[in-house]
Amino acid sequence: MRELYVKINKSLASFLFLLLLLNPTFSYGEKSFVAPKHDSISNAVLLLKEYVRIPSVTGYENRAAWFMALKCREAGLIVNYINDIPGSVNFSASLYPLSSGKPNIVFHNHIDVVPPGDSTKWNYSPFSGAIEDGKVWGRGSMDNKGLAIIQFFALKNFVEEAYERELPYNVTILFVSGEETGGETGSKIISENFIEKFNPVVLIGEGGAGMCNLGFISKKRPIFGISIIEKSNLWLKLSWNTDLAGHASIVECDYASMLMINGLYELLNEPMPLVMTEEAELMFSSLGRVVGGVKGKLMQKPNKRVFKKLLYKFSKNDPEIRDIITNKITLTGFSSSKRGLNQVSNRQSAYLDVRLLPGTEPEEIIEHIYSLIQDTIVQVEVVSRGASAKGTIPEYFFDQIAVAIKKEYNGADVIPMLLPASTDNNYYRALGIPVYGINPMVVDSEQLKAIHNFNEYIKVVDINKGIDVFTSFLKIVLK
Repeated sequence: MRELYVKINKSLASFLFLLLLLNPTFSYGEKSFVAPKHDSISNAVLLLKEYVRIPSVTGYENRAAWFMALKCREAGLIVNYINDIPGSVNFSASLYPLSSGKPNIVFHNHIDVVPPGDSTKWNYSPFSGAIEDGKVWGRGSMDNKGLAIIQFFALKNFVEEAYERELPYNVTILFVSGEETGGETGSKIISENFIEKFNPVVLIGEGGAGMCNLGFISKKRPIFGISIIEKSNLWLKLSWNTDLAGHASIVECDYASMLMINGLYELLNEPMPLVMTEEAELMFSSLGRVVGGVKGKLMQKPNKRVFKKLLYKFSKNDPEIRDIITNKITLTGFSSSKRGLNQVSNRQSAYLDVRLLPGTEPEEIIEHIYSLIQDTIVQVEVVSRGASAKGTIPEYFFDQIAVAIKKEYNGADVIPMLLPASTDNNYYRALGIPVYGINPMVVDSEQLKAIHNFNEYIKVVDINKGIDVFTSFLKIVLK
């Protein structure tokens, strides 16, 4: 049966190849998508270059999806489109047909990227995929196309083995849309309508990574955090509407712009209270066992007053630590009804990006905002809210990912972590599926700052090393 599926897929691949050649509208760069030969650069790096060259800002993922689906078919994987409409395309590529019902290890990535912004601020064109200085440059190289390529090349290594013997699991790569805007055109659709097709025993998506030189501990070996939970995202619109829209020279201090500024000042300058969630407690106690010594013993009891004092001290100056133990409110923009420089606006709005710790409900944060602003005029509107879920308790697959990381990174330490960012992983956690987030590479602060910023990149060595990690993981679980 699998042989028949692969023959059909290879025929479809040839057909799509012809369509792409004949379709004059399929254009994503100056060169063909066929990677040039290069002796010193791996095929994975070359494929990532071509993938980055296809712009896939959220809502425009389809061409990039078709490109990767074609590559998956050519590799002998069985491709299944969940949906493919303009602005929303989601597909899977598997060793065995999904209809086989085999328990499924699902690798997860997203096709979409955020807009590149001002291209003049990039060292290389944002969709160039330039390979320079040991890095692949371009929007999406790190978030999230590099991870997709790592997953793809790791899975390719098992296509022939799946022919030769019946493996205990199916393995699938799930490519989704819309992650950067909350997952409503991707993971939300799949989790609500199609998850039974996949029969997942675990889902492995983006999340934690390897870290070195952490500010509050001294360890020479990298520490890898595998995320067992992420913050959920909540986007809010705050509005101030008044009857005042008169001449700027005669209004008093109760006009919309001044009310907004005063309210936001009170909100954004108030430190958020520290919250020790169960997931953060597990993270710090696990880290304490790695660190050892007096400091490690303190960390192993994160709810004790002594450790909380130490944590509070470090969190003041360390945003990464602070974000793990607080909900976060960030001002991201404004809108106004103003029409002239000498006329005050009667309507002002501010937009907030809120990242919620597990267990915090949106209603709690909205009440917190009202209590700080203390303004009867302000109105808070929910623009969008992501999925919330409890953390995954580390089990068999967590342990095997850790074994693979330690093998490829010479004994690196591995801990469960609460990721202070948001992903679409929580849609699947909310269904009770074990979900782990891991970018199998060591990242530095410069690389993290470039995500969603100018000059995004992924290191060439990390692409090849990441493939080794996931290949080692699959060798363990498919034996």
